Amino acid sequence: MSPFSPALPLADLADGRGRCVSIGGRDVALFRVGEKLFAIDNSCPHRGGPLSEGDVSGCVVHCPLHAWAFDLTTGISPGNPRARVEAFPIRVVDGGVEVALPPAAADSVAGANQDG
Repeated sequence: MSPFSPALPLADLADGRGRCVSIGGRDVALFRVGEKLFAIDNSCPHRGGPLSEGDVSGCVVHCPLHAWAFDLTTGISPGNPRARVEAFPIRVVDGGVEVALPPAAADSVAGANQDG
């Protein structure tokens, strides 16, 4: 399992809205839908639109550029299963949202946190 990295305080994540955070140099879109939290890659594979700025309907976000849709739970487009973004594990610890990135991205976070 990849290590979790701090993203932001839970209070900073509004219900039904996205928020972009940078973790280890990677932009991650965080979403809160009711009591559920989601983390996906922020860049739409179509034209690189910022998914964190898209409209959220239930557990689906629509890219603000061309309305491509992505399921927040899986990162897969409901209309085209070949279109997808990466989805990441997310959790809350002591009021803070944490995201687990793939090992390569997590390694760059660990390296950035070392005194050198």
